[in-house]
Amino acid sequence: MVLAPSLVHSAEDCKVEQYAEVPVTMNGTRPVVAGSVNGAPAHFVVDTGTFYGVLSRGSAEKFRLKLVQMPVGMINLGIGGMEQERATTAHDFSLTGLGAGVIHGVDFIVTSGSIDAGIDGYLGQAMFGSDDTEYDLANGVIRLFRVRGCHDVMLAYWRKSESVGAMDIDSMTPYSHSLIGKVMLNGLPINVMIDSGSTHSVLSLKAAVRAGFKPEDPAAISGGGVRGFGPRMRDSWLARFDLLDLGGEQIKHSLLRVIDFDFWGHIDLVLGSDFLLSHRLFVANSQHRIYFTYNGGHVFDLSIDRSSPTSTTAGSEEPTDAAGFRRRAAASSARGDLRSALADFDEAVKRDSSDAENYYQRGLARWKDNQRDPALEDFNRALEINPGYVEAMTARGGLHLQDKDKKAADADFAAALAKSPTDSMLALGIAQTYGSYGFGSDALDRYDAWIAAHPKDERMGVALNGRCWARALMGKELNLALADCNSAVKRLSRTSTVLDSRGLVELRLGDLDHAIEDYDAAIALQPDSAWSLYGLGLAESRKGHPEKGNEHMHAALAANPQIADEFKKIGLTPE
Repeated sequence: MVLAPSLVHSAEDCKVEQYAEVPVTMNGTRPVVAGSVNGAPAHFVVDTGTFYGVLSRGSAEKFRLKLVQMPVGMINLGIGGMEQERATTAHDFSLTGLGAGVIHGVDFIVTSGSIDAGIDGYLGQAMFGSDDTEYDLANGVIRLFRVRGCHDVMLAYWRKSESVGAMDIDSMTPYSHSLIGKVMLNGLPINVMIDSGSTHSVLSLKAAVRAGFKPEDPAAISGGGVRGFGPRMRDSWLARFDLLDLGGEQIKHSLLRVIDFDFWGHIDLVLGSDFLLSHRLFVANSQHRIYFTYNGGHVFDLSIDRSSPTSTTAGSEEPTDAAGFRRRAAASSARGDLRSALADFDEAVKRDSSDAENYYQRGLARWKDNQRDPALEDFNRALEINPGYVEAMTARGGLHLQDKDKKAADADFAAALAKSPTDSMLALGIAQTYGSYGFGSDALDRYDAWIAAHPKDERMGVALNGRCWARALMGKELNLALADCNSAVKRLSRTSTVLDSRGLVELRLGDLDHAIEDYDAAIALQPDSAWSLYGLGLAESRKGHPEKGNEHMHAALAANPQIADEFKKIGLTPE
């Protein structure tokens, strides 16, 4: 590849060679790449915030890799705390699009923590940081370049009329391999790190306080607990700042998630995959600089920030094959642009009707868009093409449960578990699915089995909350349910889901004061939760405050017109 003449006229000997183009599929807001370990298919999250590759212990066992002790003093550090890990070496490793064939002797850290179902691990700067790298996640691709003689050249070669931000980054050293630079927040300099492994951007509490945020202010919005590597949850808040200046790109009144955590290396702000989805980046390690342009859409935390300016994607290149359309569609879906996503998924299916993943991905987007029958057709078609497609089995099982077709769901989940019997995240996810659709007895049985089999798993708090919820739905063994919820609160902090679960238990027990307290706290974290609003309304009515109770129940019905029927099914109605 050669840069456009307008970009290189100041340096005649500037040479830019693209030597790899790695396809990226967004799994939610996680950038995932495909490859193999010792000949077996593998999927990894691209994590620019780490150097070494990371494998889950389950994946290391699946690939039959030998584990050894980590070197003394070497730890895995993240938001959740510090953990001493094991290490391993993959004799043969490949990555789709890397163009280097099989790589021999690739080292990995092996974490005891859980990784999302279907994900084997993380790939860091050891894989993507040796040369110059372009992150074009909105179009589903990472490109690798060798750059020579371009010391003063602006390398955002795709730029047309859009402005280009530029941020100097620290030089890589044996002790620091992260993408670290400086930006301005409310006029104050702060250190920033680009971390594609973080699903959303986060600001340290100390930096937020320096910029004027006051967590003790009654108007401060709690953001619940945040988990990273390690067992601990961290408190978070949602805070708005007047001006964030990112290398010349000014974002006014931005909403950022603030967490009570001191990042490693004096980092103040982590720019996660939400930022990378809304920007196209050229990491010029050859210049110690990052160039980026704004794609459009929400800049930060796609799940919470709907106040940022939006526009159409700038600088996009039209895909040329089905896989390209599918990857761009997955990125659009992650950004909440379902119309664009579905159009691209349709094009992917049109161009290659024999690829099961095209149908599976479109099915997820259709389901997200409340098109349940078309989604089911897509999952069916994906499984006709690939009968062993575990992700399609579990998705179809969830859709069957939503339609109350338990027999069909049981069959799909049993088939998925038979294909992946050692996948702890798959088993936990299936238990959660039964609970979320009101099948408390089935959920309880599965949580019991999972908790017994994984006593040291860092997701124990999630499982305990799920088991508490299952018992609460049935009104069964409420003292045991309360004990599970209390334990989950200690492990997960005061998140909306566990507070909502405990509120339902307390409502059933007649402990109305504590039920009202927990429901109030849950609503503060998730104001539009129909379950919390309706439960609060019932508790207030039973406490002798019918007007307040009716107000909250009406708000719940506005959020979900079926919520009264859902409560009636579990035996709870206004008195």
